[in-house]
Amino acid sequence: MKKVILVFLLIEIVSMNFETMAQDIGFRGGYQSSGTWNDGDQVDGDLPGFYVGIFKNSRIGLGDLLMINYGLEYIQNGHKSDDSNYRSIDYLSIPLALRVKLGPVYAQGGINGNFRIGEEYLLNGSDVLNDNNKTSGFDVPAHIGLGFKILMISIEARYHYGLMDVNNGNANRYFQIGAGISF
Repeated sequence: MKKVILVFLLIEIVSMNFETMAQDIGFRGGYQSSGTWNDGDQVDGDLPGFYVGIFKNSRIGLGDLLMINYGLEYIQNGHKSDDSNYRSIDYLSIPLALRVKLGPVYAQGGINGNFRIGEEYLLNGSDVLNDNNKTSGFDVPAHIGLGFKILMISIEARYHYGLMDVNNGNANRYFQIGAGISF
């Protein structure tokens, strides 16, 4: 009888741990508006785009109150004045943040490591990208955000502020608003 109880207890513990872990992994994506800034002034206008990625939350204490949020995302940065004049930079981003959650609402702040995987630069409809004006291959923005989660669905907004010179004094800044689903 003790063995049967022990087996049922172990099955319950394993299923509870799997359920807890599974709720902390998910996909997210949404709209992104990015801009390039130089010495406090915006270069041209905002470049609309999107972001999409995967994430994981790891509890670090006090139940769901404190968590580390990290993942991998594809993002688009740059600036645009019109369809013939823009710079679009594609990044793979690795966000890392501390998340504080109270009920369904959470706030987070952290830093990203962004690795450039592609770039397009048009002036008057002509491709002017060359080795002298390419954006650097790495960027480090800090970010803050707010969100709420009900059941498996979360809605969040994050603002990212570039901390590095990525091209002749230029820094990336971008705003994201989107949704996620947790498993």
